[in-house]
Amino acid sequence: MGFGLFAVELLAVFILVCLLLHRHGNFRTLHPAVTASVLIAWWFSFVIVFVVPMDISDTLYDKCARDHCVNITAANCTVICNQPLSYLPQEYLEVFWNIVFWSSQLLTWLILPLLSSYVAAGEFTISGKVKTALIENAVIYGTLGILFGVLLIYVVASKHLDKEAIKVLCITASNTWGLLVLIFLMGYGLVQVPRACWERGSYSELLTQKRFDVSKIKIEVEEAQEKLSQIIEEVRHINRLVPRSNELRKFVDIIIEKCPSLENEDLANVNYDDYANGRDDVTISRSSLVSVHAKVISVHTNMHRCQVLWDITVSDGLDLEDWVLMRNKEYRADSKLGLIQYYVRIFIIPILLKAISVLFALISIVIIWSEMVFSVKHPTLTICALLVDFVKSPAMVVVVCITFISYMCLCAYYTIFKLRLFNLYYMAPAQQTDDYSLLFSATVLSRLTTPLSLNFLALVHQDTRYNTDIQTAFTTIMGSFEVIPFIAQGFNVYYPILIALIGIATLLKVGTRCMAFLGFQTFVQDDEISMDYVEEGKQLLNRERRSKERGGGGGGKQDHNNSSKPSTSSKRYESKKLLPSKSAADHTNSFDNDRARLLDSEDYDANSLLDTAPSSSYRKQSKKSSLFDDV
Repeated sequence: MGFGLFAVELLAVFILVCLLLHRHGNFRTLHPAVTASVLIAWWFSFVIVFVVPMDISDTLYDKCARDHCVNITAANCTVICNQPLSYLPQEYLEVFWNIVFWSSQLLTWLILPLLSSYVAAGEFTISGKVKTALIENAVIYGTLGILFGVLLIYVVASKHLDKEAIKVLCITASNTWGLLVLIFLMGYGLVQVPRACWERGSYSELLTQKRFDVSKIKIEVEEAQEKLSQIIEEVRHINRLVPRSNELRKFVDIIIEKCPSLENEDLANVNYDDYANGRDDVTISRSSLVSVHAKVISVHTNMHRCQVLWDITVSDGLDLEDWVLMRNKEYRADSKLGLIQYYVRIFIIPILLKAISVLFALISIVIIWSEMVFSVKHPTLTICALLVDFVKSPAMVVVVCITFISYMCLCAYYTIFKLRLFNLYYMAPAQQTDDYSLLFSATVLSRLTTPLSLNFLALVHQDTRYNTDIQTAFTTIMGSFEVIPFIAQGFNVYYPILIALIGIATLLKVGTRCMAFLGFQTFVQDDEISMDYVEEGKQLLNRERRSKERGGGGGGKQDHNNSSKPSTSSKRYESKKLLPSKSAADHTNSFDNDRARLLDSEDYDANSLLDTAPSSSYRKQSKKSSLFDDV
């Protein structure tokens, strides 16, 4: 029974990871090595939600069996100690944890960094990409080797060094880095997750944020178009300088193939022989072509992503304006189903989201308190450990543990998926995430797998520092941190207090205000520049709405700044309309007609929604991309 449930859990998590990867990346365009590495890394990072609670419940059963089943048959012991349905012998869990830990370490420190450099390289051959990846990572590995050597000298000087000590030294060095990352990610997520859930329950606040996003993405599209024009001009210039007889011509042709189709036609019509004589091609080298090749790939990918995200954001913004208007008007439905859909969307879903937000806030408070006091052995002050001790049923122990560790994973992983580092790392939805961003997220998640599990075991007092009686299979693999005293007695005990400090800073939006002060595009409710962005976002949505009403699809150059406006009828999303599709089931047609009739009424005025006073000064268009999307 235990092996069956274990297999079902692993399969369920793998399906969840596949769906998550499908949301962010396109399986058809991703490199097979990237797909396999990201799937494995994400799978190991999410599977701890079920395996760690199983390990804890199995350990509690083994302890009960040891204390009360000395002279009792196995069948009677199962009844007395209430054996969990998911029970697995510890040796099997140890094998599993060995596979997870060492595979994660191999991925995060070797395979994923090399793959990241490989996919980002602009080289034209496989051997060139591999060489570039090795050179870029040699510097990182050299620095890490020096730090590890210093740590090794410290251990040798303080204690006798044996095989077990070397193993624990490697594990501790990796986990310490992961704990540092976990502090910032989970400290931010414990506050931001409840806040984000609450904001999604308020259509007015969500519409304000969406208008800001529309204005910000508009600027990103303009910047992407400008960069694309610049790189096309550079490619055109290189195309004229390199004749067909030049040995670098094959690399130029590869670059031209990566350019947009219209530019390809333009470049393809050039008579290269006309430039064979009288042109200086000495400045064109393979290294310069490699650099241009990398730029073309990056700029073209960013341009396509910005256009798709513009389509999605505009569609969501128009949809939110409709729902806010419907909420403020008297609604009369022609059918009961239409009335039910109206009340569910307008009233039930916001209330439900705010109730979930309150629940998340309570769990965050419990976790932050437990983080601050789990180092106290007697009396037990951590609420997580008290709850595990209070419930007697193994099933309830698993439920309590899954609740807390899944929420901890949600908070830490939420930050990873919302974090944005310029255009280098961006987990974009609608399959618009590039290979490098997927690999970077997999690298961070792999580094968090073990530290997050250790941190949760500390919260429930099941690690080596608080439970020396019988160990879980996970702590058996990890060993004792006593081999490095300053980590065992200092950092691992007091670092969780920093989570509370980061949570307070997140609650006060210190990071967001600092980024806004530095000129980055971040939304601050009471900031004048942010309100200018919101006002322009409202104007952009109004212009898109009028364009849809005229049947223009949002195309053309209708911007008052004479800039090229992104199209809202991209091929991928051209079927996504403001109103629900008429090809849907017949039972939704009446609700669609009611909604359309309400929105077409004479007193419809999108400008009246969340009436925002126009700013006295027009906002300045910042050329800086946002460093953090939410942080």
